Amino acid sequence: MSFLSKLTASFAPPPKQAVDRHLAMAVLLLETARADFERSDDELAVIREQLAHGLGLDPAQTDALLQRAADSAGTAVSLHSFVAALNDELDADGKRELLLWLWQVALADGRIEPREEALIRQLADLLFVPHADFIRTRMAAGG
Repeated sequence: MSFLSKLTASFAPPPKQAVDRHLAMAVLLLETARADFERSDDELAVIREQLAHGLGLDPAQTDALLQRAADSAGTAVSLHSFVAALNDELDADGKRELLLWLWQVALADGRIEPREEALIRQLADLLFVPHADFIRTRMAAGG
């Protein structure tokens, strides 16, 4: 191995850890809650309920997932790895359900802020959710 090969090998990025579907969903929910720079107790309660009932988690598992999601969101440079994991693992129905959850989080404090709507619109595009489903899920959530 040449000197240059050894040098560049030492700068190789560490292998990426796979992002699981539950973590990715929790991160996107938390990011929606903080899109308006405020994370209300109502929003967190909705997220906790969605994760517990929607994913069949007990309270300890829900708390652990939320902690992992908060840690992951805090260190992530972008949401790309989370969106990519969901594109790999969710079908169209799963993506629509996630979009509904995102709208429910945004509405938990009684209003949808422009930044929340912009984030949800961006996520819908990245998840390849048709615009008609974007609108339908907003209306189904009460917005």
